[in-house]
Amino acid sequence: MKFLSRAALVSISVLFAAGLGCSGGEEETTAASFTAGATMTSPTSTTTATTTTGATTSPGTAVTDVETSTTAGPACGDGQVDAGEACDDGNDNDNDDCTNACEEAVCGDGIVYEGKEECDDGNDVDSDACLSSCVLASCGDGVVQEGVEACDDGNLIASDECTNQCQAASCGDGITQDGVEVCDDGNDEDTDACLNSCQAATCGDGVVQARVEACDDGNDVDDDECSNACALATCGDGAVQQGEECDDGNDVDADACPGNCLNAVCGDSYVHEGVEECDGGGESDACNDDCTPASCGDGKLNVSAGEVCDDGNDLNTDACVDGCVPASCGDGFVQEGTEECDDGNDVDDDQCANDCTSNQCVPSGARAPLNTIGNDTASGCWNGNPCTYDTYQWSSSHGQNFQNFAQGITCSGAKTCVENVGVTTYQSTTVCQGIFDVLCDNVKVGTIDTVGKTCTGSAMNNACRVTFPARECAQVRLVAVNDNNNVTSCCGGNNPDSMLTSVSAW
Repeated sequence: MKFLSRAALVSISVLFAAGLGCSGGEEETTAASFTAGATMTSPTSTTTATTTTGATTSPGTAVTDVETSTTAGPACGDGQVDAGEACDDGNDNDNDDCTNACEEAVCGDGIVYEGKEECDDGNDVDSDACLSSCVLASCGDGVVQEGVEACDDGNLIASDECTNQCQAASCGDGITQDGVEVCDDGNDEDTDACLNSCQAATCGDGVVQARVEACDDGNDVDDDECSNACALATCGDGAVQQGEECDDGNDVDADACPGNCLNAVCGDSYVHEGVEECDGGGESDACNDDCTPASCGDGKLNVSAGEVCDDGNDLNTDACVDGCVPASCGDGFVQEGTEECDDGNDVDDDQCANDCTSNQCVPSGARAPLNTIGNDTASGCWNGNPCTYDTYQWSSSHGQNFQNFAQGITCSGAKTCVENVGVTTYQSTTVCQGIFDVLCDNVKVGTIDTVGKTCTGSAMNNACRVTFPARECAQVRLVAVNDNNNVTSCCGGNNPDSMLTSVSAW
């Protein structure tokens, strides 16, 4: 049995379809053209896409093989969090919060998360260069780094059993271990003040301390060749023996050969007359290490005397001020180039603020509106308000009569920038004058002395005034002080000889 080819089957199908299209003696022609996988009919055109894996033999249907198209599936880095991904930031940066494996960055994943981790070696070993917390190992972190640190106690105390270099404390490391060593000078010299056993050198320890002891036999026998004072038994006999540098045959410690028969030198604790002014065996609170008296300003820093600096001058405007301490805001000294002022107090609203910048104001030149008066007088002859006027002709109803020292008059009002305070006084056949302390907001700014002066007319133009660095005042107060003139006048005897008719501030 023979099988028809696919082309033959298509031809037969076309002919069959054409025969079915004719009826009633009328002739209709339907043109059909076939494209692989589609059927097209005119005038009405219909396209049917068919994907087949085997042959289709239905009449009028074209049979064809079509390749199956494939679209790429989900992938890490496409910016979409798919199944199996913890995150997907769509970039190739492996050091941010989402790795290139679409896993969230965590300490221990072996990838350094920038800005969050100092390191990440991917292990939980704390004794290597990177801790399990992803912090670089360092001395003082409390974890001993193998091959680098001998110890790490996690503190900054250099004098305990583990130093700040993370090495085990030992005699000779230059650090005195608390409770274990008396001293540690970091050298192997056994004849200085600190023995190689890290104990302080003392007479009787069996080691001769250079420049201090002539001998040290380590016993408590006082009548052998080396006394219990660590001096040679023959020192002072006038003959220089082995171990002696000198022997002048006397027991004077202030000459060139003191009682230890060693030449006098600065630092031997003996004051050599005519050569040294002091000798404290080194630096002390009274003596510099060059055997000169300790004094702030001598240019020699003496820590034992409490000096923090010593620039050798008496200037209080540079970096080292009186008392040999560094200049600072609030010490009362104005440091040139650094401070505008320094009043040495902690009052922030006076002329000098607490940050040593000036609070000085600029006055307007006009009379300050200080018109409210308060007074301490008991004279009974005052009814007016001298603070209201710049000038006023005194009458029986206007004037401030001071009967006792320390009595005062106060002018107050809106806070105003002031640098002058002046007064006018009553003058008739008997001159009533006095001396007044002037206070701005209870801070004394000067004294007005009206004795022997003409204080009439305008308080802003006469000579009875005080001028001071400009400052803001909400209150100006005048207080009578002793004028010592002992004149018996309108106010009587040793009492204030004064009667004010106006007070002005400007």
